[in-house]
Amino acid sequence: MEPNVKRTTGLPLLRRHAKISHGDDHIVIQYLMEEVTLHGPTAHLFGEMLPHLDGKTALDQVASRIGERPERVGGLVEQLRRAGVLGWMSPEPPGPGDQGDQEEGAGLMTGEDFYHLHRRYGSAWLREVYEHPLWDKIVTGRASRAQVLGFAFEKYHYIEGAHEHMAIAAANATPEMMPHLARHFIEEYAHGDIYRKGLRSLFPDDIILASQPLPSTRALINYLSESAARDSFAYYAGNELLQMTENTSGEAESQSIDSFYQAMLHHYPYTGPIIESFIAHTRADQKLGHESVFWQMCQSIPPLTRQKARDAINVVRSMAEHLILFMDGIDVFYARFPAMPRVPCSLLSE
Repeated sequence: MEPNVKRTTGLPLLRRHAKISHGDDHIVIQYLMEEVTLHGPTAHLFGEMLPHLDGKTALDQVASRIGERPERVGGLVEQLRRAGVLGWMSPEPPGPGDQGDQEEGAGLMTGEDFYHLHRRYGSAWLREVYEHPLWDKIVTGRASRAQVLGFAFEKYHYIEGAHEHMAIAAANATPEMMPHLARHFIEEYAHGDIYRKGLRSLFPDDIILASQPLPSTRALINYLSESAARDSFAYYAGNELLQMTENTSGEAESQSIDSFYQAMLHHYPYTGPIIESFIAHTRADQKLGHESVFWQMCQSIPPLTRQKARDAINVVRSMAEHLILFMDGIDVFYARFPAMPRVPCSLLSE
């Protein structure tokens, strides 16, 4: 990009989730789906500026501290701002989810704009989920029987958790959100039975009903419930991240899921009925149009304050972290404790 110096004042801020990688003569900045590579003198200049890109130091002060002309520093800042990896604390605050958003009431965002922002952030944060080592263990046959069946049981418990958080969300919904949340809750109410049908191919029904979720699965459900009680829109913004893992619209994503199921069936033939239940649930959601529910919500709500939009995006980020914890729990616990399924303790338990 050609430098376009528009200002030499303001408080430049590196985006909170930007990742910096240092090479021999270059620096790579990764933020969401964007990647910027700086070489030679430009990389050196950015390295000097980096400790001061905290949203508290004025641009001219940054230039003074590193002994550079404000115009040169401002030129690089402007290029990085265009690339999306830097923002301004004043008077152009960064978008939702970054440090230093403007205070509530200082600006509004339409529901449609939030939807596209959600897709941008959510798709990036889900990459960490899709890179979890448990997926590779399953498709290569290195996962144990307990890890594979634990994955099925914890998915069942997560789906059953809809009885809790969706009911709370509907009870605390705004008038605009109520029709969407109530409809979705009604449609999801019996979906846990789809997973039970697959598990019944290997376990008696009373054992399935008595099984207990892992604490990490319980944490995911609890966070959904807490978010639902606090703000119904932020709750569903977070829940939509989970929906994105189930309801795919792209052909490449669908093929990836099909390949995962094929590999799982190849290495673990006994999971056939369970895989059928996974597919049946996805098809049921798609038939009900669940992939478009959040878009419909965003179209029906009043404009969001920046504070409310930021809160919702932060819930989405926390949901991604809870989803990684969910995967960690399955991977680690069932590798160490292969007894299936987990049942409540009794007076006769050791």
